Amino acid sequence: MPTRPTYAVIAKAANVSEATVSRVLNGDESVHPERAKRVHQAVEKLGYKKNRVASALASGRTGLIAVVIDDDVSVLGDPFWGTVTSGVSRVLMESGLQTVLMVSPVGSTDSGVGHYLKSGEVDGAIFFVLHSDVLVNNLKKQGLPLVITGTPHSSTDIAFVDTDNFGGAYAATKRLVSQGCKKVAIITGDIGTTAAKQRLDGFLQVYREAGHVPAKGLICEGDYSFESGRANARKLLDSHPDIDGIFASNDLMAMGAMVELQDSGREIPNQVKIVGFDDSLIAQTARPSLTTIRQDVVALGEAAGNLMIAQLNGEEVEPVILPTELVVRASA
Repeated sequence: MPTRPTYAVIAKAANVSEATVSRVLNGDESVHPERAKRVHQAVEKLGYKKNRVASALASGRTGLIAVVIDDDVSVLGDPFWGTVTSGVSRVLMESGLQTVLMVSPVGSTDSGVGHYLKSGEVDGAIFFVLHSDVLVNNLKKQGLPLVITGTPHSSTDIAFVDTDNFGGAYAATKRLVSQGCKKVAIITGDIGTTAAKQRLDGFLQVYREAGHVPAKGLICEGDYSFESGRANARKLLDSHPDIDGIFASNDLMAMGAMVELQDSGREIPNQVKIVGFDDSLIAQTARPSLTTIRQDVVALGEAAGNLMIAQLNGEEVEPVILPTELVVRASA
């Protein structure tokens, strides 16, 4: 394994002092441009990589950004998370930042996650599936750069990026109605999150416009998992055997619902039509293929990363809301 070039080796290659090498690598702009140029050329030629710990001591920054998913590790079964975190990581890595993935219920400010984020180990934190703003509001007061992926629960000045959840859910429900569905149900996501509430509201808006409310039992609370999609489809079939349309708040629950419907002898889409949300790979490979709401999950992660970088650079930031698109396939 090749050894890491020392300041002495770089200094010799650049024909400068070790002190000059240190000043250049730590961002001292007072070094003569010609000497700085020679140092940078030597660094590139020798393949020198700055030591993260040393850089942290010199700059007061660690080069680490926490990516916090406020849930338990079971959520990682959803392909959404691999896609969105790859978007975050790519943008941060281009700026020389690394991510620390934390998957745990956030809880109060005294939680393990809270203590870690207050310890100075990271330069900022990006939160997903946040159930409460208590911790982020506390961290904001301490000056830690923050980004929430999802609309904040309370009125805060914390940077956030979100998808048009309301509009996407509205389009999904309207699609089912336009295809002749008379009894449309929803399987919500984790209702403790703003995204799930917004998608429920988009579903309800279609009913409001029709002048009535959904029959009792047509709103089922899921948790974004395959199992909850299947269990809620079973519940819907038991309570409303004449159901003819289901909007599932993500593709994984839609898949669970499709399996249960098919095992119960229902034909999709002839007897029951179904629409999901995300447009993940499973929507394309399902049989029948799944009509769904496309959100640009990679762009969601990239936007979160860019908001974090902007804050670290001292820039003012504005909320980012990404559009959605109905993708029609065989299931509806």
